[in-house]
Amino acid sequence: MKKIGILSALACSVLLAQADEIKVLEAVSVNSENSYVSRDDIDLSSPTNLYKLEQSAHAGTEIFTQKEIEAYKAKDLFDLLNKATGMDLTYHGRRSPFNVSMRGSGNITYIIDGAILPPTVSRILYKIPMIAIEEIQIIRSATSLSLAPSIGIGASNSGSGVNIGFVVIRTKQPKKTQGILSAFYEKAVSQEGANGQSLYAGTTFGDTTGLYGSIGGAISRFDRPSNDTWFDGSDAETGMVNGSLKYGGFALNLMGYKDNGRFEMQRGVTKTGALDKSKWYYDPLKTTILSLDASMAWSENHVTLFSVGHTDYKQYEHNEYFDATPPSARDYEEKTAAYSLRHNARFGDTSLQLGTQYTKSEGEGANQSTPFNTYETSVLGFSAGVEQRFLDGDGVVDVGYRRDQKHINDSVAAKTQTQYTNNLDANNDVDLAPASIYALGGLYRLSPNYTISARYFYGDQGTSGDFDLKTQDGSALGDEKQKRFETTFDASFAKAFGAALTYFDTRIDHEKVATSTTYVVDGAEYYYYTQQNSRTKGIELTLKGTLATNTNYRFSYTRTLEQQVTPSSFSDNVGITIPRDNISALVSHVWDATTFNASLKKVSGYTSSQSPMGWSNADLGDYLRVDANIMHTLDLGSYKADLKLYGRNLTHDQYATKYTTGYYYDRGRTIGVEATLNF
Repeated sequence: MKKIGILSALACSVLLAQADEIKVLEAVSVNSENSYVSRDDIDLSSPTNLYKLEQSAHAGTEIFTQKEIEAYKAKDLFDLLNKATGMDLTYHGRRSPFNVSMRGSGNITYIIDGAILPPTVSRILYKIPMIAIEEIQIIRSATSLSLAPSIGIGASNSGSGVNIGFVVIRTKQPKKTQGILSAFYEKAVSQEGANGQSLYAGTTFGDTTGLYGSIGGAISRFDRPSNDTWFDGSDAETGMVNGSLKYGGFALNLMGYKDNGRFEMQRGVTKTGALDKSKWYYDPLKTTILSLDASMAWSENHVTLFSVGHTDYKQYEHNEYFDATPPSARDYEEKTAAYSLRHNARFGDTSLQLGTQYTKSEGEGANQSTPFNTYETSVLGFSAGVEQRFLDGDGVVDVGYRRDQKHINDSVAAKTQTQYTNNLDANNDVDLAPASIYALGGLYRLSPNYTISARYFYGDQGTSGDFDLKTQDGSALGDEKQKRFETTFDASFAKAFGAALTYFDTRIDHEKVATSTTYVVDGAEYYYYTQQNSRTKGIELTLKGTLATNTNYRFSYTRTLEQQVTPSSFSDNVGITIPRDNISALVSHVWDATTFNASLKKVSGYTSSQSPMGWSNADLGDYLRVDANIMHTLDLGSYKADLKLYGRNLTHDQYATKYTTGYYYDRGRTIGVEATLNF
């Protein structure tokens, strides 16, 4: 590790010695609506965008561009998402380690290019290198019905259909012949040094007036070792290649991604200070993602889009549980395929979206809670939406409908593979109750600087989980229904000051929750279910702007006013199971060839967490985290080099967000250096 640090310092010295000209940098933009859009197919309003949004949904969408991703210098994609408005990251220290909550709900659909990611996403995204990402769109409302199924894909017991929003990741496409070589070394308190290297290269070909295309690729690795006391190390090797082709009205994008990594699940520290003896880790974790999306613009007003995505995920779980228990290991593999066909049309001031989507999932092995299971399920859905402009475009109204049908071809959970083999027909060829979704949105520009928008969602989700849902006490379960409402007042007073205020209200009735208790039918094991009703209300305030051209800022504050859950032991979950206040901020300043970035994350405290072990009272959240970095750019003639010094959690707040067999504390202050060569 010392050699790596010496080499990094030597490389910095060489680059400084070769610098002959200082280049003034551009400030980082933190205005999502006004951010530079380099590709038409990722513009939120473009009919060639596979994930085109209604105008009334733009207010609830936050965009991280390449510059903003670089400015945050996050540890990984989950760390970056935790800096978004209203997002809260908790670390579980167990088989599903990361959970990102959006406005108090954690059921989010993740999409990368044309691939819808499976429920094991928390063990995939930490490995994706930031150098491979062009843009991330965080869509805080599931009322945009054409993006993905409204109900969970995957195993029949993969959760209730309470999708609250989307995270759409678009991989990088080169705009010219370019290369990026980057290396970092960092050190956290009480931890071994970590290091990583990345290389991205790409080029374009053809002529923009005729046949035009691009091809690019990235390879990356990192190693964040740990000691025996923490046991929270991780490493990964990744590779990605993508390409694009355009000719006339036809456009095609291709992407392939592959990774291989190891992930240790942190040992908890109990309230007595004792260290949990268990050591769980995944080695290896392997992911393959393939995606293709294409669009055909028949005319300016008619565009047909098609996408196909395939994800293959494999894990090998090791469990060294207590000193007296022999180590164990078990396999799991999951495959997901998604197909989508859509058509965007415009007739004067009327826009129409029609689409159909089919996803298929299959898995076999030991999942998060079952020693052995196998499943093969699919979801077939279609959506339709109409958007009408009036008053010369100052007013917009949209209405949408979606229907999803989940089919269980096969789904069995058992204590051993032998039990499963003897009961192949325990649960197959069954349709779950369909989900019917209705959405209504509207936007009105009061003036060039003031806009008000609102969206409403009603969903009758039917039931979710195994087709023969049962409760332990024999009581009946009702169909799940959801109602969501949000409204935003957006004001742009000047370039230096813009503000948006949002009120949201989400109500879910008869949400299905799988218990940890099982029952057996003909040798096959199934989970008992319960149901609950919940209602969450809150407000969000966002401020953003540019000061004197060289300073940009963004500030966001989310306050959960109440979260009522019945049945529950608490009259209000706010401050008990979820934080009341969530604040995030970013300030970026450019001075000649030097850029300063600082971000802040403040989460209020809460006192309880739930796990398979039951409820635990603990001191959770209540942290203030400050990250900062300073980057100096050197002009080396035909090359450019960036030297960055960064720190994460400079306040050294070793907070915890979950208690299971103990607290899982943050590593604390981390200091690192990064050198990047652009050629």
